[in-house]
This record gives sequence, C-alpha cells and structure tokens, in this order.
Amino acid sequence: MKCPMCKGIMKSGKTTLPYEFGDDRLIVIKSVPALVCEQCGEVFVDTSVARIAEDIAMTSEKEGVTLGFVEYRDAA
Repeated sequence: MKCPMCKGIMKSGKTTLPYEFGDDRLIVIKSVPALVCEQCGEVFVDTSVARIAEDIAMTSEKEGVTLGFVEYRDAA
C-alpha cells in the first residue's frame, strides 16, 4: 500500500490512539497494529482494528476510568 499523503511505502508497525471523553477523561491505547509510512510517518489503522480499539476505550470509560493507558494486545 502506498501512503495517501506522500506516496511513500507503508510498512507494518504500531501506533498509539488517544480517546477523549468530555473534558475530564482520557483513555490511551498503546501498541495498536497499524501501517506506518516510512517516509512521512502517516498512520493507517484498519477498520477492524479501530473497532476493537474503540470497544476497549468505551469499556474503560464505562468502568469509570478517568485517565488510563491500555496495551492493545492485552485488552483485545
């Protein structure tokens, strides 16, 4: 896959996704599988992976977490 921003080469990697809930809650999901451009650093997360990350964030928010860091592979 070519990068949609710079046409560089996208390689398998990982990224961090922050989810904010209002002004007082932040859930950060680390080590999320993604494609990362070797040239510009643009990140692409597959839809199925994004859905799992969103479910993790929503579950953490519902559990009352105000500030949390979650490893994707541990929670997925």
